[in-house]
Amino acid sequence: MLSFLAITEAVKGLVEERYPGNTVYMERVPVDFARPSFLVELGPVEMLDASCGCLEVKATVVVTAFVEADDYYNSHVPDLMTRMGAVQELFAVDGLQVEDRFLHVTANKGNCQFDYAETSVTFQYQDDRPGGDEWPLMGEIQTKWGPPQGE
Repeated sequence: MLSFLAITEAVKGLVEERYPGNTVYMERVPVDFARPSFLVELGPVEMLDASCGCLEVKATVVVTAFVEADDYYNSHVPDLMTRMGAVQELFAVDGLQVEDRFLHVTANKGNCQFDYAETSVTFQYQDDRPGGDEWPLMGEIQTKWGPPQGE
């Protein structure tokens, strides 16, 4: 199965490419938090039945943008809106290349607050069910060819 870490790292790479001078965090930072910066984290994940050996996976990655804040931790909202829009534009495409897979973008939502802006991007793809490689092969099949018996 494709790891969720690989998905979030691919998203982080795109954000770093768009904003090369900014720090992109993958974990919350209690001290020495730098602004302007981004936080990339995994959001809700949904696994649905696609077939007996396959899952339909919907994974949401949240990219949070931070800009300089004043003494009351308010940021310049137009700067936040610009960053949110730029991040949304990164994912206004058909999909994202992650390792040898191409994940379809099914949702791209932005939310701007007074001190941060979030972009939630949902990727959808199919993957093998865990444990499927360990199942035994079917083995031999015997069939009879010809017209039905008794006719």
